[in-house]
Amino acid sequence: MVIVDVVDLRVVGVVGLQVVVAVAVLAVVVAAAVEERAAVAAAVRVVAAVVAVVGGGSNVVVKPHRHEGVFVAEGKEHLLVTKNLVPGESVYGEKRISVENSNAAPSTDENPAVAKVEYRVWNPFRSKLAAGVLGGLDNIHIKPGAKVLYLGAASGTSVSHVADIVGPEGIVYAVEFSHRSGRDLINMAKKRTNVIPIIEDARHPAKYRMLVGTVDVIFADVAQPDQARIVAYNAEYFLKNGGAVVISIKASCIDSTAQPEAVFAEEVNKLKKSSFRPREQLTLEPYERDHAMLVAEYRRVCGTWKD
Repeated sequence: MVIVDVVDLRVVGVVGLQVVVAVAVLAVVVAAAVEERAAVAAAVRVVAAVVAVVGGGSNVVVKPHRHEGVFVAEGKEHLLVTKNLVPGESVYGEKRISVENSNAAPSTDENPAVAKVEYRVWNPFRSKLAAGVLGGLDNIHIKPGAKVLYLGAASGTSVSHVADIVGPEGIVYAVEFSHRSGRDLINMAKKRTNVIPIIEDARHPAKYRMLVGTVDVIFADVAQPDQARIVAYNAEYFLKNGGAVVISIKASCIDSTAQPEAVFAEEVNKLKKSSFRPREQLTLEPYERDHAMLVAEYRRVCGTWKD
């Protein structure tokens, strides 16, 4: 059984869609001749999907989000998306949306124009950073050209979107301790060449100090009781003065007996003692339960703050 994704049908272009329609119609005729009802139904669905795409019934308009490098796809529903760094490739089965490139430069033999731009849907139920963006963070500090240290990269789901955002001029150092998740992370990085996968314990940044340069921002999702110490230690090694940290705090991983609000407040106090000035904090409801996102600024100023 071949399953056709309606969104991906846009990539093949009008001529390709016409071919798909012709094949599908032929399949309907053949299946009907042999009284194969399931095949008829499947072929009809393909034809309907293609007609919907060609007819513009599912047209999507992509607009810039207020966070640079992030976009919103407006159609039947509004979706958070990032511009796909590797067009034609999904990372974790996410939907892809192709739209006409209205800003394309005139086509030449040396530089042919790109007719369409592809975006990837960024699911806030699978990415805490996406949940923070939709929750209303004022500044995620991750933008085109940025250098990011990502602690707790897992298999690379969110990392891939961060790679989309920073683009080819930026870089993402992705640290993950689990070798199983690390294999997926490495495979993802084979095509997203602005991702440097590091399979190591984030508690020991000295072990990867030769791989990581100075970064603009640290994103942390390590879900460990000593998360604040881990972030502070990595900041000492790699975060520029005046840089930012964006931390996903899971209350139950730090203290399962305390109220989440008390856990969040205690984590803020720990960071204040490690040269961080908290700037924003919000909960990740309804996407994550008992989670908060904290944004803080880092200053190395001999124990005193200067704004």
